[in-house]
Amino acid sequence: MAFKFVVSGDAWWESNVAKVISSLSGTGYISYFLEQNYGTSLENVFVVLMCREPEYNFKRRVRFVKKEKILYMDIMLDLPQFLTITQKEREKIIVDKIITEVPQVIAKYKFKDFDLVRFEKDLKKWMRKIL
Repeated sequence: MAFKFVVSGDAWWESNVAKVISSLSGTGYISYFLEQNYGTSLENVFVVLMCREPEYNFKRRVRFVKKEKILYMDIMLDLPQFLTITQKEREKIIVDKIITEVPQVIAKYKFKDFDLVRFEKDLKKWMRKIL
């Protein structure tokens, strides 16, 4: 069973989050995760990097669709900060948030047969390739 892990974004263009997503895609992480099997209770993780205007008060969304075995989650980013830092700093912040927040959210669901330890190790290895 293939495991699908995808990072996308909903960000103001000047935040340059799209460039980080592009750099992550360039590592080949999507193909790598499609070859993995971490169990049958969770087969898809879809992460949205949210970097929007603070005045809109976007709230973090986390949702598990049991029938499709897919977990959707937002990772919230600070737009004012992202407008003033370098691209390398953006990459580091995003990678750190992905490797910290994604396993934390998965752990809260206590999936019965998901190999979180191996997934977390693989996640760290692939996300850090852009740093």
